[in-house]
Amino acid sequence: MLKRLLPSAILITFIFALGTQSGFAQQKRGPSTPEERKRAVEIATLLENDPLNKDAKALSRELLLFLIEVPDISVTLCTNVLGDYKKIKGEFAPTITAQLTFSEAKFVIEHPEQAKDDYQVYLAGVEGVLHAYQAIKQAKPKTKIEPLEELLTKQANNQLGDFVKEAMKGCKSSS
Repeated sequence: MLKRLLPSAILITFIFALGTQSGFAQQKRGPSTPEERKRAVEIATLLENDPLNKDAKALSRELLLFLIEVPDISVTLCTNVLGDYKKIKGEFAPTITAQLTFSEAKFVIEHPEQAKDDYQVYLAGVEGVLHAYQAIKQAKPKTKIEPLEELLTKQANNQLGDFVKEAMKGCKSSS
């Protein structure tokens, strides 16, 4: 159980550290602006389409800081929806985990009326991860992450939604 929680704990620690560095702990800010939301969607989309972009680290940091700071956009990180998360290892594991968050946030921004529908949010996150994973595989054909391969098969067989519904039962609800 601890091994399953460790990658998430590391990411949460990272998020907290970024939040503290950005002044999150010292000051409160108002809701996101339309321009900020537009920029967040642009970054999330760019990272879905080109996760190996030369500016990916800087863009990821920018988007993560934004998501930490704004009070009106909230997502729940649930790695259960990625399948056997402990098998997601290697150089792309942080990219995959971050993209889950970014794609969920993109969905929440684009569909505020569905922001409390955990299923739709998680499904959008997984679909964004799979899009990014396919882009990684196109650039680096030898890349193979078994849990994501399994999700691609489920997606191709129209079973992804059912899988997400079942997997999210082990997640803490954001509503």
